Amino acid sequence: MCSDTIIEYEQGCKCLETGVSKLTRILEEETSEKPFNREQYIEAYTTIYNMCIQEDPHNYSQRLYHKYHDIVEHYANETVLPCIQLKQDEYLLRELSRKWDHYKVFVKWLSHFFNYLERFFISYRNYPSLLEVAMKSFRDLVYLEVQVSVKDVVMALIHKEREGEQIERELLKNIVDIFVQSGMGTMERYEKDFEMFLLEDTASYYSRKASSWIQEDSCPEYMIKSEESLKKEKERVIHYLHSTTEPKLVEIVQEKLLVSVAKQLLEKEHLCALLRDDKMDDLSRIYRLFNPITKGLEPVAEAFRLHVTSEGNALIKQAQDSATTGSIIDLHDKYMVYVTDCFKNHTLFHKALKEAFEIFCNKKVGGSSSAELLATFCDNLFKKSGKSDEAIEAEIDNVKISVVNLLDYISDKDLFAEFYRKKLARRLLFDRKVNDEHERSMLTKLKGQHGGQFTSKMEGMVTDMELAKENQKGFEGYLKAKPGGIDLAVTVLNTGFWPSYKTSTDLNLPREMVECVDAFNSYYQSKTTKRKLSWIYSLGTCHVIGRFDHKSIELVLFTYQAVVLCLFNNTERVTYQEIIEQLNLSHEDLVRVLHSLSCSKYKILNKEPASKSISTTDVFELNTKFTDKMRRIKVPLPPADDRKKVVEDVDKDRGYAIDACIVRIMKSRKVLLHQQLVSECVEQLSRMFKPDVKMIKKRIEELISREYLERDTKNPNTFKYGFNNDAKDSPSLLLSSQKMYRATIIDFEQGCKCLEAGVSELKRILEEETSETRIDPKQYLELYTTIYNMCIQKHPHDHSQRLYNKYHDIVEHYAKKTVLPCVQQKHDEYLLRELSRRWDHYKVFVKWLSHFFNYLERFFIPQRNYPSLLEVAMKSFRNRVYLEVQVNAKDVVIALIDKEREGAQIDMELLKNVLDIFVQSGMGTIERYKEDFEMFLLEETESYYARKASRWIQECSCPEYMIKSEESLKKEKERVTHYLHSSTESKLVEIVQDILLVSVEKHLLEKEHSGCSALLRDDKTDDLSRMYRLYHPTPKGLEPVADAFRIHVTREGNALIKQAQDAATTGSLVEAQVLVGKIIDLHEKYMVYVMDCFKNHTLFHKALKEAFEVFCNKKVAGSSSAELVANFCDSLFKKSGNDKLSDEAMEATIDNVVKLLDYISDKDIFSEFYRKKLGRRLLFDHHKVNKEHETSMITKLKRQQGGQYTSKMEGMVTDMQLAKEFQKGFKGSLTAKPGGIDLAVTVLNTGFWPSYKTSTDLNLPREMVECVEAFKSYYGTKTNQRKLRWLYSHGTCHVIGSFDPKPIELVLSTYQAVVLCLFNNTERLTYQEIIEQLNLSHEDLVRVLLSLSCAKYRILNKEPASKSISTTDVFEFNSKFTSTMRRIKVSIPPPPIDERKKVVEDVDQDRRYAIDACIVRIMKSRKVLPHQQLVSQCVEQLSRMFKPDIKMIKKRIEDLITRDYLKRDAKNHHIFNYVA
Repeated sequence: MCSDTIIEYEQGCKCLETGVSKLTRILEEETSEKPFNREQYIEAYTTIYNMCIQEDPHNYSQRLYHKYHDIVEHYANETVLPCIQLKQDEYLLRELSRKWDHYKVFVKWLSHFFNYLERFFISYRNYPSLLEVAMKSFRDLVYLEVQVSVKDVVMALIHKEREGEQIERELLKNIVDIFVQSGMGTMERYEKDFEMFLLEDTASYYSRKASSWIQEDSCPEYMIKSEESLKKEKERVIHYLHSTTEPKLVEIVQEKLLVSVAKQLLEKEHLCALLRDDKMDDLSRIYRLFNPITKGLEPVAEAFRLHVTSEGNALIKQAQDSATTGSIIDLHDKYMVYVTDCFKNHTLFHKALKEAFEIFCNKKVGGSSSAELLATFCDNLFKKSGKSDEAIEAEIDNVKISVVNLLDYISDKDLFAEFYRKKLARRLLFDRKVNDEHERSMLTKLKGQHGGQFTSKMEGMVTDMELAKENQKGFEGYLKAKPGGIDLAVTVLNTGFWPSYKTSTDLNLPREMVECVDAFNSYYQSKTTKRKLSWIYSLGTCHVIGRFDHKSIELVLFTYQAVVLCLFNNTERVTYQEIIEQLNLSHEDLVRVLHSLSCSKYKILNKEPASKSISTTDVFELNTKFTDKMRRIKVPLPPADDRKKVVEDVDKDRGYAIDACIVRIMKSRKVLLHQQLVSECVEQLSRMFKPDVKMIKKRIEELISREYLERDTKNPNTFKYGFNNDAKDSPSLLLSSQKMYRATIIDFEQGCKCLEAGVSELKRILEEETSETRIDPKQYLELYTTIYNMCIQKHPHDHSQRLYNKYHDIVEHYAKKTVLPCVQQKHDEYLLRELSRRWDHYKVFVKWLSHFFNYLERFFIPQRNYPSLLEVAMKSFRNRVYLEVQVNAKDVVIALIDKEREGAQIDMELLKNVLDIFVQSGMGTIERYKEDFEMFLLEETESYYARKASRWIQECSCPEYMIKSEESLKKEKERVTHYLHSSTESKLVEIVQDILLVSVEKHLLEKEHSGCSALLRDDKTDDLSRMYRLYHPTPKGLEPVADAFRIHVTREGNALIKQAQDAATTGSLVEAQVLVGKIIDLHEKYMVYVMDCFKNHTLFHKALKEAFEVFCNKKVAGSSSAELVANFCDSLFKKSGNDKLSDEAMEATIDNVVKLLDYISDKDIFSEFYRKKLGRRLLFDHHKVNKEHETSMITKLKRQQGGQYTSKMEGMVTDMQLAKEFQKGFKGSLTAKPGGIDLAVTVLNTGFWPSYKTSTDLNLPREMVECVEAFKSYYGTKTNQRKLRWLYSHGTCHVIGSFDPKPIELVLSTYQAVVLCLFNNTERLTYQEIIEQLNLSHEDLVRVLLSLSCAKYRILNKEPASKSISTTDVFEFNSKFTSTMRRIKVSIPPPPIDERKKVVEDVDQDRRYAIDACIVRIMKSRKVLPHQQLVSQCVEQLSRMFKPDIKMIKKRIEDLITRDYLKRDAKNHHIFNYVA
């Protein structure tokens, strides 16, 4: 490149200007000519290169740099700018875009010429790069001149597009790119010269649109337009604006179209109208539009809240009873759908829904609170659950969740719990149809939502009922006879769980009932003496036989009613006063009982006077004339109103809850302001009920009076917890801390004496090992104050440095003189115990010292940047104790670990403490632990498991070895968990894996009777799973396992293939037919192993694939695997037509066949065989074909192999469907049967079906000709663009044969039918006459005559009577032919053509076409390619369908060369060029 001749500047410039002129001319003319060939480019580059490397004064680098600047300036000013300034409007943009492209090409070529200047001169001088110079010239000379006009045109075009006109977006993209590029690395020019004006215009445009749309359109229409506008603005950014514009543009559109009109928009036609009318799409659109806007959803959520509130209030207003609860649940479900679907579960809408429901869900209805109504609703619901109705069951399951959700909105949850408990008790005690599953399910849901305390009593009630059943069984077994002749059932309830009931111990019972009570008391005392029974007769029921004049009636009564009626067994008339005296019942209870017996529906007693109220002067008499149509009646007892009682009980419980909450808060906070205490109480209690602030204040005063709290003496609004025993020392401590600083100077010796006294006391406490290692507070304060004062005294009495040294001396002395001697006296495990004990003492000692020297730690040490007190102490322990004993300690620890490995029990906590010393001695690192302990442990571990492995591998089977190995790994991990450092785990596990698994893997897998192959053979899934678990974590550990798996599966598959081949050699083809089924079973078996045992690991999938690919591509009895699979499918689908297999079994088998096809290399051969057999099934077995199964198979093949693979098969199935419609149309077009024959024609598309032999020259009988002509005529009316070719060889005919014995229907092929029709006119025909009249081929006629005269059904007699057909034979109709069947099918022998050979030839032909297409496709995209690469790419692409032959590929390449698709490179014959 370097030239000895000096190039002068003017000479070089002439050469350069020649090139620039040529480049300018080509760009202006826009020819397809390449600006420079290789020689011209090298000449220009070399000239500039030489001018730059010449010695001074001929080095023209600087002048060439300026020359480059002049060239680009001249081109921009003289060529680009004038052309642009001549244009206007859209033409201005087009010209600017065109000249911009030219300019970039111009600069690109110049940069190639001046490349050396760029690489060396410019970088050395730190000048602006050539590209920067060119861009600056364009910006200054062109861009700044035209940018205003360009901006206006661009804005006008964008405005047009917004109004719906089409614009050229690519042009705008190029122009906007000029704005961006002119910023030279920044967005300044784009933002100032274009974006700012665009945003202003956008704001103005959408302001006008908003004001127009808001007047003209409804809310949904406005939303649709807004969403469309936002979408289009985002599309503009994608198509031609810069991406940084999008957020600004979107923000402006949102502001103008949504934010500015949000209030008006949401009020117009109201959002509630959309909610009311279920406009879910519009609501979703509102969410999508307002969600990206800051606080945009708040007005929407507020409108949603108001609407739900109004709907709820309307329900409450019109409601009169608990029936409204169901309506509220439906309302909640409805609006929850909106929240989840339309508003995408946004928290604002969940909050709005919650606030709305909290408003109206806490209003009273008919004097009942919402809590009571909800409890009543649940009661009614669960009473239904006893009925065995599926609809009711489903309703209950759906409603339970809704009830629990609704409870969240009710503030008085404790009130609900009490009402629910009351009603649950009634259901459990009186309703025999109660459903335990539903009750427990409801309690579980309540517990999950509100905690275990909320449902603990209810759960206890349900449990009581179960225990009561067991108790009753025990009682019945205990009794020898019925007490009082009565069947007694007792339910024992725990008082703590159930609502409070009125006990009736003073009730005077009849003698029989007393005997029952005594019998149960006796039984219960035998079971437990620690519990006391209280009888609640008010809840009891009795079945009493009432003997009236007309008939006896069984009365179902409450116990109170029964004891009243029993009084009339001894007397006929009783007064009110006598009843109350005899029974000792309360006035209220007796009034209710007598009213139910004498004034209600069933008047079992007559009352005097006959009024509807009970008085104390009334007299009662048994109504012997009472009767009823029922044999059993239940006499109800008017219920007592317990609402007031429930509310009182809840209020009482709330008082206890408030007390407990106040005490709990004060116990943790000690001191708290009144307002804070009240607010914290409200916050905590609101989870269960809405507390009354006045009640909280009242409870605070009560607790003050009970001395749980006390007011602060200085501030009455501050409370203190009154039970703080530790606070007794606080005043003196606080007082002392305020007097810490003393005016008296403390000298060092005096301070040290005080310190030594404290240290001695601390040592004494540690040595005595009392339960509380605590310094007396006064002594502690004195020590702290002394050291504090010694540190803050002024120099020279500031003893901070000396105290720091003193601290060091104290810990050194303690470690050396106290700790070390005690440890050194011990050996073995006692050494570790003493070391652990002394380490604990040392930590306590250092902790207390750090408290004494706290001021030193906080101020002196940080200022001097000294090691902290803890570091000093740890260093002393390490140097004085640890380094002395660590070797012995390490040996003892490792010995104990060895013992544990051998099964002995050791003190793990002790080892944990000792090893913590090794870690702590590293002082922030674990180096000491690693060097002094871990290294030796790992060596010992390796040695230990090496011994174990060598013994186990000899003694144990493979499963036993793996069990021991897994157990060893598990125990080593447990050791790390219990006492080793966590960093040891990975190293320890790695050693165990390497010794126990990796080193013996080959031996283990190949064990003769228990290795991997044996495990697979014997279905040892647990052991195989264990093998996977063990080897999976080891690097490349699974590869030998996967290889053993592959070898085993290959061996099993090959055995199946050999078995089939051996059977074929003996003449049996049955084995070959069932082979595919066996291979499928084999695949299913080992796929289960891959999925379950080997967890779908890719290595095992690969191994399975490789194994099946080996034996699935072997031939059996001359048939390829592809043919065998196609045959299997054929027999499978023929079975499916007979319904021998269920749909599920068919689908599973189809899936397996499709999977199996993946392993077969010749998929194209399978496709061709399958298509042939599919054609036969569709044409000849169409009445048995199961279309769903055929379609399913094709769909699965398509999904697996692609649409091209199954396109012809799909076409065949479609043809059959279209043929049926065609046939219907053909029949509809006929006025009469052509030739008196029922004709059915199946029209097939040649491109889809296998190639069949056409028979256009066959001479048909007149009747058949009429049929053919009739169909041709009809087909011609449907289409004139297709040509019909008749395949008579595939037709069938039903012919009535009039034989002497009886007529028989013959099912024949068309060829057979036309031959027999000849005998309608004559009795005898020679072979030659038949072939001449029909024009059939010799081969076809021989097959036909053979089937009619020499086979099972001899419809024709032949002379001579032989079993072969000769051209001299004579045939005569056998009029005496007969058969036991009325219809017979006369089969025709198949043609002698080898179908397998024909299929293979067709596939080979298709493969040649496929190879040609592949080669051309590759070469068309690559243009030039070496021979080896072309062949390898061909193999790669074609292998998806078949295994291509390399020789065939080479042969096809040569053929394409001769046909001028490719040509060899002139210089290298191994390189091919594509010829377009």
